Amino acid sequence: MIATGAKGGTYTVFSDRFSYTGMSASFDAAFIAAMADVTGTDGPANEDLTVKDTADVSSVADDEYEVEYTMQTGATRYAPMQPVPGTKITAKTAKPQYPTSSVKIATTKLPIPSIQTTITQSQTHKVTSIENTVAAAPMPSDDMAKYLRRWAD
Repeated sequence: MIATGAKGGTYTVFSDRFSYTGMSASFDAAFIAAMADVTGTDGPANEDLTVKDTADVSSVADDEYEVEYTMQTGATRYAPMQPVPGTKITAKTAKPQYPTSSVKIATTKLPIPSIQTTITQSQTHKVTSIENTVAAAPMPSDDMAKYLRRWAD
């Protein structure tokens, strides 16, 4: 499992190994040689590559998020932060934010994906709020109160 740290970086945890008995298979000589050093069922040690609190993460891969997702190459891709919604609705009709993409339905077995990880940019938007100092409205005492009491049972 790979978890992304709040300030950047990753923390990877590996599961314990397991084995099967009573099965037969053939393996490459290089694989058998590599497995000769493996003993027990403990998995590899955890990898802590998270950015510590004292580090400045303001410039970690910022330029990577500027490249359009489909133009990126490699096993790791970088996606920009989602846009923050506006405070007022001004549009009268809905328009798509991005152009539609083509979709091809798979009719045969697809190749193994080349993208292994997508890292999304951290949320940078800050929300501030203030206390509502206006007192709550009192309960109605006129005909509306009678109407509301009628439903109290």
